[in-house]
Amino acid sequence: MIFAIILVLVPLVGRGEEQKTSTVITSNTMTASSEKNQAIFQGSVKMVQGELVVYSDVMIVNFKEKPSSGSSASASGTKSESGKEIDYIEAKGRVRIIKGDSRATSQHALYYKAEEKVILTGSPVAWQTGTKISGPKMTMFLKENRSVVEGGTRVIIEDSE
Repeated sequence: MIFAIILVLVPLVGRGEEQKTSTVITSNTMTASSEKNQAIFQGSVKMVQGELVVYSDVMIVNFKEKPSSGSSASASGTKSESGKEIDYIEAKGRVRIIKGDSRATSQHALYYKAEEKVILTGSPVAWQTGTKISGPKMTMFLKENRSVVEGGTRVIIEDSE
């Protein structure tokens, strides 16, 4: 069973890439707060980072503040024009993740950039080529190419005929 979980979830997020990939986020509205070091995207939110595509109702991009950086209202790259870097991204409401032939859905997702870790909660389900996995909490460790499903796992493997 653990092997099946790894086979399904690891290809979903792929290997941690050594090269920097731009992050592009589009939405109906964006509100930036330099005090909070974040940008909030609402309505038809779509994030693209390399082959990874994430959709949600709301996406909150939280920035690390560098000592010499100013404020930022942009999340169109790993590092914004003001020198801020993405710390973590929170996606809320009807979260869909697509990468290649793999996909996942949940109500909530957290992506921790430095750790290259994604945590899915709120009825997460992942699919890939005839295999479906669900559980209360899914954690994907991108650098390590491994995934963990906690709190009771259900795996459905379709027979290939």
